[in-house]
Amino acid sequence: MTVLTGRNTFFVLLIGASIMLNACGSTDQAKPVVISTQPELQSKIVKSPIDNREYASIVLDNQLEIMLVSDPSIEKSAAALSVAVGSLQEPKEFGGLAHYLEHMLFLGTSSYPTVGDYSEFVSRNGGSQNAYTQLDHTNYMVAVNNDAYDEALSRFSGFFYEATLDQRYADKERNAVHSEWTMKSPNDWVILEQLNGSTLNPEHPISQFNWGNLDSLVDKKDKKLQAALVDMYNTYYSANLMKGAMISNLPIADMTKLAKQHFGKIPNKNTPRPKMTAAVAKPEHLKKVVHYIPQTDMKQLRMNFVIENNVQQFAVKPNGYVNYLLANEMPGTLASTLRDAGLSDAVYSTFDADEYGNAGSFTLYIDLTETGVQNRDNVMGAVLQYLRLLREKGVNPRYFNEIKQSLINSFRFKEKTNDYNYAMKIAADLQHIPAEYVLSSAYEYQRFNPQAIQAVLDQLTLDNARIFYIDKQQPGEQSMEYFAGKYSVQDISSGLEQKWQQLSLQFALALPRANSLMPESFELVAATHTDKPAQLVSQLGHTLHLGHSALFKQPKGRVTLDLNTGLTKSSAKNHVLANLLDRGLGQQLTELQSEAGAAGMGLNASLSNGLSLTASGFTDKQGLLLASALKQILAFDISENELANLKASFKSDIQSSKRQILMNQLFPKFSQMVNLDEFSDEALLAEVDQISASDMTVFRDQLLKQANLRVFAFGNYSGQQVSELSDLVLSKLPENRQITEVYQTPVLQVEAGKIFSWQENVEMTDIGLINAYLAPRNDADLAAARLLSQIISPALFKQIRTEEQLAYAVGFFGQTFREQMLLAYYIQSPAKGLAEVDERIALFRKGFSEQLAAVTLEEFTTIKNSVLITLTQPAKNLSEEMGKFTDDWREQQWQFDSRERLIAGIQKTTLQDVLNLYKRIEGGKDFGQVLIQMRGTKFADKAFVEPKGVIKVTDIDSFHQQLRQ
Repeated sequence: MTVLTGRNTFFVLLIGASIMLNACGSTDQAKPVVISTQPELQSKIVKSPIDNREYASIVLDNQLEIMLVSDPSIEKSAAALSVAVGSLQEPKEFGGLAHYLEHMLFLGTSSYPTVGDYSEFVSRNGGSQNAYTQLDHTNYMVAVNNDAYDEALSRFSGFFYEATLDQRYADKERNAVHSEWTMKSPNDWVILEQLNGSTLNPEHPISQFNWGNLDSLVDKKDKKLQAALVDMYNTYYSANLMKGAMISNLPIADMTKLAKQHFGKIPNKNTPRPKMTAAVAKPEHLKKVVHYIPQTDMKQLRMNFVIENNVQQFAVKPNGYVNYLLANEMPGTLASTLRDAGLSDAVYSTFDADEYGNAGSFTLYIDLTETGVQNRDNVMGAVLQYLRLLREKGVNPRYFNEIKQSLINSFRFKEKTNDYNYAMKIAADLQHIPAEYVLSSAYEYQRFNPQAIQAVLDQLTLDNARIFYIDKQQPGEQSMEYFAGKYSVQDISSGLEQKWQQLSLQFALALPRANSLMPESFELVAATHTDKPAQLVSQLGHTLHLGHSALFKQPKGRVTLDLNTGLTKSSAKNHVLANLLDRGLGQQLTELQSEAGAAGMGLNASLSNGLSLTASGFTDKQGLLLASALKQILAFDISENELANLKASFKSDIQSSKRQILMNQLFPKFSQMVNLDEFSDEALLAEVDQISASDMTVFRDQLLKQANLRVFAFGNYSGQQVSELSDLVLSKLPENRQITEVYQTPVLQVEAGKIFSWQENVEMTDIGLINAYLAPRNDADLAAARLLSQIISPALFKQIRTEEQLAYAVGFFGQTFREQMLLAYYIQSPAKGLAEVDERIALFRKGFSEQLAAVTLEEFTTIKNSVLITLTQPAKNLSEEMGKFTDDWREQQWQFDSRERLIAGIQKTTLQDVLNLYKRIEGGKDFGQVLIQMRGTKFADKAFVEPKGVIKVTDIDSFHQQLRQ
């Protein structure tokens, strides 16, 4: 459950540098599909040519519109329901009320009043459930095993007409909302969203605080929180403001009955659709520079434009067209020019056609280098010149044709996604897209409309903008309500504008050239290795595996060229060299990645245990793409100035990591502790300044000289194609390579009964704790751990989060960890200190023994079947199908049978096996233990957890060195 400050841009296809790495489609080739002759059904819904699901859009008697999706192949059914009310409809007195209402709905209904029963039902039946609140709508989602769908819909639909909104739990849910705000409020992106709104027109609700906390969600002088909550529910939770999606294995006729039976009970109060009347910005709120001092070491320039609401122009995509040009990485464009000048690490943009209700937004982001921070006026000069170039020459049918072709390819081969997420997206999109186009709207590009494009470009001017300067050196005298950020606002003077215009003359910018990587052939190879990947090469220093899909006939695939070596992890200096080389290659390959992305391919280069190069998407030109990438890697060169920017970025990221959400600090610290080839931040920082540009190229050459080539391809590849890719790489590697065994990260193996603990005081306010148990893995224990996790997680959440409100983030998981089994509790709490939280979880664990023993055979069978369904259900797409082999390949488990062994283990597991495993964890004798403890400033006087016999780790480097000896 969360609050989002603006329509999720992942729901809006961002045409441009980020265009669909694996998307696929064609509105031209997609014909309207006749769904049914029943009078209440929408007769045509545009879908992808390869989509074999059946769709129907129905409008119930209460005017609730629902999209039905019938897919006989699925094992889990999903539903989502969106309501056209969000943060923009909150009364000023109660900031976060819509988010609070979202939380309160889950506490029970008249038919199912027991708090926590819904979550337990969903978890027991192999499902997922959540909700989010945005500015203009709130969306609720659920997914369960097929046989539990009817009951799930009965429970789920009740939220919208018979929610109890139990006041006895009001304070607990206020604390839950407060915990979520506490956890996320230090994040600069969250703060900047709030700052964006608060510096706009104060008469528009975007200016209000919309997360909710204990200060905003409290009775006011003459207004009661509970009354406002009930009033919002009674007013806006009306069927005519709702849109739904149902996805099931059932036929459309049966789904229609279920929709009427459950969602037909929601009353239609004929509530008018909310409208915004206040202008989001008046002239006095625009043409400003907003200076913001970030919590992290963020260095960025943002240009935020308010644009006219053009959400209904999805079929001609003026925003998408502009986005494609604005963030394009082709040579001569803004992004390429700023990067080549050493001023920027990345340029990207987003848009939301109706973010503010009565207006939309377009935002340009420029991540600055240290040089860019010192030359921000030059950056602004380049931006203004590029915008001028786009206005004068950017409207061209050539770009329309290029974008259209990309969308055609994408929609033509559009793959399935997770049904839970699919239902969520459909329910959200139906709020502003007609049912006929709700599946295709992101891919519709029906005609070239130069007037619409020009209208958007003409709004991207200084008179319509606010520019955000973001770095630690900015002036900031004003405080923000409920947030730590400091800021100031200044007018853009005529003198400053003239300075930018003068500086713009130094840049020679150009529009993007034609894309050379668009696929031309979609031929399919013969699929021969569909059972599991086959090993085509097995030599010292070179292995090759190829797998083919058993489920999907698509001209797509993913191939990884892994140049494995332990050189990157052999010392702190090499760690830093690898990180800097990773950053440098990322900059160098950006243009190629951008071009590949627009053509429906992905390209990724990363350094971990050596250098890994991966291509994905359409396979037609992947060979050309990888050859170009390899050529650039081999030609990599860097100046001292460029290296200085990379070093500054490296240091900045380490410093910023200490101001991240605490959950985002806990798990990296756990990884740093248990992976024995990791080094402390201090050790890494001590090496940075001594590294030279020549060190980088020498390191690159050493890496190639020691590389083991491991190739894994899955999808539309012939054996000859992947062999040729392997040979291409081998031909570029040095002769007489110093080949050793494949390097794998050594991991901490804790002796049974031993406890290692890391204790750290952090800059955040909350506390964070991971309590992890490690033991040698075996199939029987892994199976029992998977079932234990399914039983314990909802119980832990209900007690610690719902009943006691100790945390927003709390959980338990069990998984493999190389040759070990890992089971762990985790929590971030704003309520109590570490020792107190640990004591409370210990009490839960003691009581859970009785709960576990009380599980009936019928309940256990349901849970067991749910886990098996999750593991055995067919893959939704090529990437998911490949995923079940990837970990085995990386671990050199070339029987590729780990999932089958887990399934077989679960089938044999009894409730007694799970009880025995839990008793062994609680006994502590069979497991080693690792504690990661982070103590925030609010609890600086509270004790750490100090188990008997604990071994405190105070220095990561000496700890690892001692274990490696």
